Amino acid sequence: MNILHIDEQSGWRGGEQQASYLIRGLAQRGHTVLLAGRPDGAFLAAHHGVDDAVRIPAAFRGEWDLATAWKLARAVRRHRVDILHAHTSHAHTHAYLAKRMAGRGLVVVSRRVDFVPRQDFLNRWKYRLPDHIIAISERIGDVMRAFGVPPAKLSVVHSCIDPARFDVEPLPRAALGVPDGVPLLGNVAALVGHKDQATLLDAMPAVLRELPDLHLVIAGEGELRGALETQIERLGIGHAVQLLGYRDDVPRLLRALDAFVMSSKEEGLGTSVLDAMVCGLPVAATAGGGIPEMVADGQTGLLVPVQDPPALAAAIVRLFRDRALARRLGDNAKAMVVDRFTVDRMVEGNLRVYEELLGAQGDSADTA
Repeated sequence: MNILHIDEQSGWRGGEQQASYLIRGLAQRGHTVLLAGRPDGAFLAAHHGVDDAVRIPAAFRGEWDLATAWKLARAVRRHRVDILHAHTSHAHTHAYLAKRMAGRGLVVVSRRVDFVPRQDFLNRWKYRLPDHIIAISERIGDVMRAFGVPPAKLSVVHSCIDPARFDVEPLPRAALGVPDGVPLLGNVAALVGHKDQATLLDAMPAVLRELPDLHLVIAGEGELRGALETQIERLGIGHAVQLLGYRDDVPRLLRALDAFVMSSKEEGLGTSVLDAMVCGLPVAATAGGGIPEMVADGQTGLLVPVQDPPALAAAIVRLFRDRALARRLGDNAKAMVVDRFTVDRMVEGNLRVYEELLGAQGDSADTA
């Protein structure tokens, strides 16, 4: 099978990591993978565990860039591409246009966010174009069905993590400017609205009244950094909270923590939570988007309502006060991740969608 993966993003976030796991897994199973992205983007530059992948740099000047679509279409014809897999919303349109121009291939779109798509006519038409949509959580599947995507054109394949990434030495506390022995809580997420670190910061004064030595570190960068810095200063918690910015050593950082917190109000799935879980960390999280598919309250973590600082503060304090509970939650969560959220399961789920689409196409051709 020949599969073209399309991602027009410049940076590297969770979606790009998931696409990379998939690309590597498909190549290991003997399939041919092609990559299309921005010439200066992280997606095209990454190795993905594939030495000989065909790489197609393209401008991706807006969603309806016909020149980019034509370049992709030429590659689809030349390499006899079977599946065009779009990993972002804009790549969704490029993939469809390339398919039409090339006259071959089937379009699969990964949907990774639980936002409801815009309700205008053009957007509704756009979401009727792919041959299949893969949602990374049941929550996203529900959103897309409510939006009007036919159930027969929709599958749920959960995102995954690679436990081997986290077989590393912990980051020394000194590297974070945190004294040894103090309670250390962490959050890993982009500093953007739906990750809602504002609620986490609003919870911190109550946490610090109960646990005055606790430190919180937040790893991630984004447009809300300035607003969060202002909030930290206003709340008077700068002595206990650090914004670490973008980190390329997240596995080592997680290994240094005592507990993990996720405060999102919307979330496709939230693989940072899985990352923390596979490290055996107890997790306190909000019930945003797909998070409850990982965090079962009292079993694999503590779950609280979104945008509820007192409830989040109480959950955090409970994790640090009841260490037997914390150990049990961490152990249960790690076992769940290893059982349900592996790279192999994700790759096989995507591959099953491809095979069913191509099989249905063959059946249609046979009866035509």
